[in-house]
Amino acid sequence: MAVRLVTGNRIAETSSKGNQEKWLENDRWYKLDLFGYEGLAETVTSQLLQHSNIEELGFRYVTYCMERMKVHQRIRNGCSSSNFLMPGEIILTLADLFRKGVGPDWQGVVARQPNLAGKVRWMVEQTIRLTELEQFGNYLTLLFEVDMLFGNEDRHLNNIAVLRRGEKFDYCPIFDFGAGLLSNVRDYPMDIEPRSHMKLLRAQPLNTTFTRQVRAARSLYGPQLQWTFTVAEITAALEEPLKFYAERDRAYIANRIKTCIHWQAAKL
Repeated sequence: MAVRLVTGNRIAETSSKGNQEKWLENDRWYKLDLFGYEGLAETVTSQLLQHSNIEELGFRYVTYCMERMKVHQRIRNGCSSSNFLMPGEIILTLADLFRKGVGPDWQGVVARQPNLAGKVRWMVEQTIRLTELEQFGNYLTLLFEVDMLFGNEDRHLNNIAVLRRGEKFDYCPIFDFGAGLLSNVRDYPMDIEPRSHMKLLRAQPLNTTFTRQVRAARSLYGPQLQWTFTVAEITAALEEPLKFYAERDRAYIANRIKTCIHWQAAKL
């Protein structure tokens, strides 16, 4: 496989899991693996989402592909995706939207909501008030369902966003799946049975179980996500990305990912 030589300026993208190097070059975003196989998680998740109803619902998702890159004089694994922003368009995270549109105590306001459904309702109603995106409740529920299906536990409010162009807003393509599929082998070591790890996963942004977070959103806006991929299609999606990782780890990574999806799908 080709090694891509990169020259772009690298930035540290802060998340609740750490700092992941990410940069824009030639109208593509590049991200390096940080704690395990994030690039594979991004790539496989976006391939499997081809077998979902996301576009039928009127929303979009980002497609990722694996990359092997020479960075800091080292060969590193990661992934890339096209820059989905149109000219004049910016991405505005919910954290920034609430900070500007609600005030500096917006987190306190959320915390004072009576239950999980109340927190979801507040986020949706404030987003609609500030952006006029009337289907945002459906969008947020869909996002929570996607994260549950793939065990993505890093969906903080800097990973939920809208698009802004002038005074008009649009739905942001669903992005950033790298913390899913047990990709963080620092927190979830590969010498431990994957089902033991699954019991420890926590969903963001509500800091609860995936089941409770999805249930809270669905109680307000109903189920959204449907998918049709099979075990054979998961195996096919894994085939090329696994070649980027050590041969000794490939079978175990594949088993972890299939276990994760099977476990999470059974609860959706």
